[in-house]
Amino acid sequence: MTYDWLLRDSVQTTIIFFVLVAIAVFTQYYKTTTFRSIPYVLRALLKAAPALFLVWLSWSLGQSLVALMFLFCALGDILLDLPEEKVPHGFQIGAISFAAALVCVCILSYHRQVEGHPLLPLAITNIAIAIFVLRWVLPRLHGSERILEVVYFGMLIVTNIFASTSNVPVFLGSSLWFMSDLSIGLGAKVSDDPVNSLDTLGLYDLGLYFLAIGFLNT
Repeated sequence: MTYDWLLRDSVQTTIIFFVLVAIAVFTQYYKTTTFRSIPYVLRALLKAAPALFLVWLSWSLGQSLVALMFLFCALGDILLDLPEEKVPHGFQIGAISFAAALVCVCILSYHRQVEGHPLLPLAITNIAIAIFVLRWVLPRLHGSERILEVVYFGMLIVTNIFASTSNVPVFLGSSLWFMSDLSIGLGAKVSDDPVNSLDTLGLYDLGLYFLAIGFLNT
């Protein structure tokens, strides 16, 4: 099976998406220095711009469930970037929004299965990496924080398994999102670790790109 690796076979649409990704990544990377004067609401919207662009693209193509998935991603991007003192429980609501997006990925993957599920064995690698990271991080977590981490990463694993039954771009997108969140989970609890240098937002946005390829181009 072959795939068109441009969004809807459009160079212009693809370039716009990656320009938005570059803006999101750099405003986040320099948010405490160069871009610290940008209002936090605007910075959060810039972070969510790639996902919001995919919401518009999906909706314009009549793919309402795909649009809903990217909308949940955009809401999660915004809520997780807002200051806790300004938006109490924003982090928790954002995590729920991302969980809802993962449910959408599972449903979409189920309806776009590839006969024979040739990618399914590859999910084992991601599961093994997730177990390794969780085994390292979980002892540092306590109470509800540990429960939230286990539930969310459990959903990531299940989603990646569903994605492995679908096409190559969907599995690749799910895996990049998976690795991005594993990096965030590890980097937040293990100081001075090399994984902290990874551009996790870039990995995540690239994951959204491949999910869009898999769900909108096939």
